[in-house]
Parts: sequence; C-alpha cells; structure tokens
Amino acid sequence: MSAVGDPGRARAQDLRAWRRQFGDSCAIGEVEPRRSCVCVGVVRVVRLVPGRSLEITIEDGTGRLTAVFTGRTRLPGLEMGGGLRVRGTVADDDQGRKVMRNPDWSLVSEPYA
Repeated sequence: MSAVGDPGRARAQDLRAWRRQFGDSCAIGEVEPRRSCVCVGVVRVVRLVPGRSLEITIEDGTGRLTAVFTGRTRLPGLEMGGGLRVRGTVADDDQGRKVMRNPDWSLVSEPYA
C-alpha cells in the first residue's frame, strides 16, 4: 500500500523528513541503549506522575522515546504536537521503551508549522 492511501505511513514519512533537518539528531529507531545522543521528535504523550516525574513521549517516524524529568510538573512552552529536542543517554526500561532520564531539552519548530 502506498503512503498516499495510508495516513499513518504518510505521517511517518513526513516526520522522518522533518527530523533529517536537524543534522545532529539520531533516528529514534536506531538509538542504542547506553549511548548518548540527540533525538528530535513530535510530542505525542505528556504524562504527569504526581510527586515523581513528568514523562514526555516523542516520535520521529522511526520510533518513540520517552523523556523522564524527575521532580518536574511542566516544561515551559511545551505543547502536544510541538517539536522537542532532547540530549542524553538512552536506556531501555522494563517495558521495552526507550527512555532518557533528565535530558537536556529545547523546543524546536514543529513539522506542520
């Protein structure tokens, strides 16, 4: 099936093309555990774990990564669908998710702006 007939596939292609604009970023799907890297993605999930952390899941068309910010309740300017750049060391958690704990972060232009 072509990307034209499959909205999910077309979105993934769009996100991969957008991520390539950031020359220092690694594709989330290619990130290896215990390696430091920069990942850029679109905010897909924001989850507050009361009294513990803020979890932001981003996607880039190759995979998803969750950034965990211990002791935080928000990141100023962050919005669903917005662009986020994170730098840190990636680990796999007990659920098989790629996770970065307390990464450096910055907002970036979103892909559909």
